[in-house]
Amino acid sequence: MNGPSKPGRFTAFLSKEFSLGLEKKKRLGEILLDEKLITREQLTLGIEKQQISKKKLGEILSELGFIREENLLKALSSQLENPVREVHLPASSSALKGHKLGEILIKANLITRGELNKAIEEQKKANTRLGEALCALGVITEEKLAWALSVQLGIPYIDLSTAVVEPEALDMLTERFALKNLALPLGVDKRTITVAMGDPLDFGAINDISFASGREVRPTVAPLKEVKSAIRRFYHLGQPLQKILGEIQGGSLEVIGEQENSVEEDGVEEVVRKGESPPIIRLVNSIMIHAARNQASDIHFEPREKCVKIRERIDGILMETFEFPKLVQGAVTSRIKIMARMDIAEKKIPQDGRIKVRVEGRDLDLRVSTLPTHYGEKITIRILDAKAVKLNLEKIGLSQNDRTRVLSIIERPQGMVLITGPTGSGKSSTLYAMVNQIKSEAINIITLEDPIEYELGGVNQVGINEKTGLTFPFALRSVLRQDPDVIMVGEMRDRETANIAIEASLTGHLVLSTLHTNTAVAAIIRLKNLGIPSYLIASSLNGVIAQRLLRKICQHCKQAYTPTLEEITKMKLQGRDPASLASFKGAGCTRCNRTGYRGRVGVFEVLTVDASIRELIAKDATEAAILRAAMDGGMRYLLEDGLEKITQGITSIEELLRVVYIRDEDSSLACPKCGGTILKDGRICPHCGSLSENNCPGCGGPRDMKWQFCPFCGMGCPSPLVALPAAVPFGQP
Repeated sequence: MNGPSKPGRFTAFLSKEFSLGLEKKKRLGEILLDEKLITREQLTLGIEKQQISKKKLGEILSELGFIREENLLKALSSQLENPVREVHLPASSSALKGHKLGEILIKANLITRGELNKAIEEQKKANTRLGEALCALGVITEEKLAWALSVQLGIPYIDLSTAVVEPEALDMLTERFALKNLALPLGVDKRTITVAMGDPLDFGAINDISFASGREVRPTVAPLKEVKSAIRRFYHLGQPLQKILGEIQGGSLEVIGEQENSVEEDGVEEVVRKGESPPIIRLVNSIMIHAARNQASDIHFEPREKCVKIRERIDGILMETFEFPKLVQGAVTSRIKIMARMDIAEKKIPQDGRIKVRVEGRDLDLRVSTLPTHYGEKITIRILDAKAVKLNLEKIGLSQNDRTRVLSIIERPQGMVLITGPTGSGKSSTLYAMVNQIKSEAINIITLEDPIEYELGGVNQVGINEKTGLTFPFALRSVLRQDPDVIMVGEMRDRETANIAIEASLTGHLVLSTLHTNTAVAAIIRLKNLGIPSYLIASSLNGVIAQRLLRKICQHCKQAYTPTLEEITKMKLQGRDPASLASFKGAGCTRCNRTGYRGRVGVFEVLTVDASIRELIAKDATEAAILRAAMDGGMRYLLEDGLEKITQGITSIEELLRVVYIRDEDSSLACPKCGGTILKDGRICPHCGSLSENNCPGCGGPRDMKWQFCPFCGMGCPSPLVALPAAVPFGQP
């Protein structure tokens, strides 16, 4: 498949192949709202408590006093499509538990006393159970009978159209055994097996299941016809999956490492039973191949109420690619957990795992994470491709000037260099690029990472493991005894780590690390907030690099366009003529999945700490004062670097506005001489020394861009979009 599937492409297939033929019923909450028996706020509170207690919604609403028992049973009767009649029932919902089946059906207004008597007579003649007799007479449906048994016995009622069935549970009982005992295995752990039964009072079947599985049986109840249909579906997953696989373009995927050899045979037997290439294995492989071809960074397996959605993060944006029937959820989850060597029986706590695969000749490292959610385990797979990542400074997007500034701070023998930005802004890749730039046989480089994302030759990499006590501070202290020249700390998370890193940078080591701040100057304030004294920051800090990742315009559908005044205003570029800002955008094609973008590039803000900035830091100067000194020293805003990439046709205005948050205080002017960015209240261009357009050309006083005349000297102030007289270099007459 070349592009992502349209959302819902399997909807028709799902309803045609997997529907149980049951009419859709309103949910209980909707019925109660329609009948104005509860308010929307009461329903929301009831649902929240239901997720915590796992009780039925009606029972919780009754316990909270939001609804009377008789009104609740009227709503339940309406949900089961039974005409509502006046009934009088006990106030306690637990009062029905343990009552005779016939009494429950009468009190629920599902049958009359006469219908019950007739069924009892039929039961005696045919020597069957009362429920079977009622169904045979057509008095109630199997669905209503299952609901009544659930109430009587106090066991869960399960909807098999949305149930998650685990392959390891199916492996406990054969299909013939399940059909004989009319029981579908749903889940299994070390001590119990959960089964769906049409007759949960069949103690002979329960004993047989317990003996065959070697576990205690936890029965749930479902309509008998649904149990039979579900057994046929789940024990023959291969047939419907062939249709799904026909929609997905195949490819080559090989699991690398000994873990695959140790679990492959068991995985095949647990997941499917037919076919030379098991469908579940091929389905999971196909999803991974599709993501690798689209250069996705993450795959999200998201369980919903009646389906499983697959989304891929491509160039930083999540895109829905597939939607599968609910019945494949358990098998897909188990397959991935087996590949990642996770505990397939543990479903209540998050787990982490790792898979190494070779996809069409590319070696990929997959980091797997599971998270229990309301509709099952959500799985996220991070795809790491060392060959696809640009691990050198020439290819990450640095301009020539910024690259020179970066080299000047990382090629020093000691000090600290910080990279800042939000999660997913490419900080780790920049760290790796720096290490690759400075590594040599003459120096000892040690990295502390959580986790190790890419393997670097000639570098000693340490994976942080907090479960075993190997934390950043503990590991950093140990590293200092290993005679390092360069230390890379994946992230400064706390004061202790920051203190040790600062001390290391002051004792002859070069320390590279990251912080979560929005701007380069804000990193200095963040270090102060962590409790680092200002004089230590001033002495140790070489520089700070703030960065973001922007999507690149697809080169196959790129086209030029002129930005509107509205776009210029949004970017707060006062005095900038739209016609002077050449820009491009992508029209969308098959190469970029109709998005107009393909690949990403970094935009940077490089702060080099010189003598003037060190003095300001040591004196606890404000962030604004440090920013002004940094701009005077040649630092550019992220915005300015982004504008340069826009004019070069690398990215678009739309993408820059999406990623880079532009504050009012970041408003800037364009120098009329060199085109460089000037601070909003700045008088002199830091790039060429010319007088700022933001000052009156007559008296040089500050002016508002909306003024037509200067209030100080009376001279007319031309429109900001009209060229001013030639700029006069500062200090000349």
